[in-house]
Amino acid sequence: MKKSMLIPLLLVVGMAAETASAETWAERLGFPPDRKVLILGADHMGGAYEFNRPGQELLVEGSVQSASVIVPCVWFDEFADWARANPGHDLGVCLTLNSANSLYRFRPLSDRADVPSLVDADGFLWPSLLQVSLQAEAGEVELELRRQIDRARAAGIQPSHLITHMGALLTRPDLTEVYLRLAREYWIPAVVPDLTPERIESIREKGFPLEDETIALLAAYPLPKVDDLRLVPDAESYEQKRDEFMALVEQLPPGLTEILVHPADHTKALERVSPRWKNRLWETELLEDPKVHALLDQEQVILTNWREIMQRFTEGMPVED
Repeated sequence: MKKSMLIPLLLVVGMAAETASAETWAERLGFPPDRKVLILGADHMGGAYEFNRPGQELLVEGSVQSASVIVPCVWFDEFADWARANPGHDLGVCLTLNSANSLYRFRPLSDRADVPSLVDADGFLWPSLLQVSLQAEAGEVELELRRQIDRARAAGIQPSHLITHMGALLTRPDLTEVYLRLAREYWIPAVVPDLTPERIESIREKGFPLEDETIALLAAYPLPKVDDLRLVPDAESYEQKRDEFMALVEQLPPGLTEILVHPADHTKALERVSPRWKNRLWETELLEDPKVHALLDQEQVILTNWREIMQRFTEGMPVED
């Protein structure tokens, strides 16, 4: 298996953003055709209290419109307690099959005996996407993902969307099939990009193979997609980080885009939990930066979330007699 095949499609599709489709998902959902429609989504809630607290604050302030939570993590319960006490926020599940940090790892919700292909010799989720792609059996993946969704719901979170942690569910077509089938069954949209022919060609030209089966699965998936999905590039200073983010927003074409952010509070524990801890701190700062908010106003960006997207989608479907 080529290493390039394990680079998540979610991280690659933004490379082809200059090739917009004739009709964007924003247009299909009733947004103006010439406008940038944006979800700012705080990712990795539940991973640590250092992630939860700023994510919660940013949701209340409206600086992010959405958030996703990693259910197997030890701080999930704290985030769920907050969510029950602060209803109405747009919260999804970050479906998780790997645990990358050697100093802070987590186990599946399923019993180890039920999902042996998902864990290492110590019972932790695999550290790398390569190990997930080579080892995970689709049936065991489905069992674990169902438990993550069901636990979130039992804790009082009614997920507005499902997203794949680090793109693991897009590394093999059979895993993608499970991901998209569960999205349809639970009627919770999966965060996946709309792979137009232009985007497919551009991605393949850049050396990132896309299997035909994966393309067919995404094409047949009927729930709303994003036109683009981005991460904020890492930087060497806050000023560079802010400039990169502002350039990203300025260069977005019309359509529906989600930008994933990873806010955090600074503690000594954060420095051990996250190798990119400085960039997490800067992402918190830029979301509260008046210059960033002024740019969003200047660009006339329409901010939305997954609940509004699904409301627009279902209201636009024909009603049977």
